[in-house]
Amino acid sequence: MLQVEELSVRYGQVRALEGVSFEARDGRITTVLGANGAGKTTLLRTLSGLVRNQAGTARFDGQPLTGRRPEIIARMGVAHVPEGRGVIAELTVDENLRLGTFSRLRRVERRAAVDEVYERFPQLGDRRRRSASTLSGGERQMLVIGRALVSRPRLLLLDEPSLGLSPIVSAQMMATLRELTSEAGLGAVLVEQNARSALSVADWAIVLNLGRIVVADEPARLAADESLRRHYLGF
Repeated sequence: MLQVEELSVRYGQVRALEGVSFEARDGRITTVLGANGAGKTTLLRTLSGLVRNQAGTARFDGQPLTGRRPEIIARMGVAHVPEGRGVIAELTVDENLRLGTFSRLRRVERRAAVDEVYERFPQLGDRRRRSASTLSGGERQMLVIGRALVSRPRLLLLDEPSLGLSPIVSAQMMATLRELTSEAGLGAVLVEQNARSALSVADWAIVLNLGRIVVADEPARLAADESLRRHYLGF
């Protein structure tokens, strides 16, 4: 689904990514781990067209992502859920979700796509007429993920979806992501600082440090490596 080869990004003289290569597949979660400043967010922003790369390529279903505008990438079926639970507080839950349908869906498909999100997140359905400003942190995260899902993407790029959430809500969010990939066949690239949580749901794991891949392996192997955990994963 997603092929990244030798991707490099710089901000002036600062190296953000250097020679990053990996693949992400349908129905699987690829998690990207590392400390602050490792390049995780830059990676997602580059894949979604918000940052231009200096070298390397990224392809989705054989089509180039690098060099394309964000709206084109969204129409291709790549949905980016950025860090920060960015909802439009002045709009209702339903209005926020309907905004997410415009990039890919025909008018006749939009209502059904929103209803599917309400089935996935019943709490949002109960609050569909309320202002998004009234939602809790966990509900806002459901809303931004739901807004990505209504476009019916094939690949989700998620940046710190558990940030600031309670352990219970974070676990629920990770379980939902696992369901989306296993049941709906979505692919996901999950950026997380909570390495333990991310490794519990991922199918493949990549560790970044100062813009380079330190190791890429099965999650269980990374979780069992005490030295790796201590130096890069923080648990």
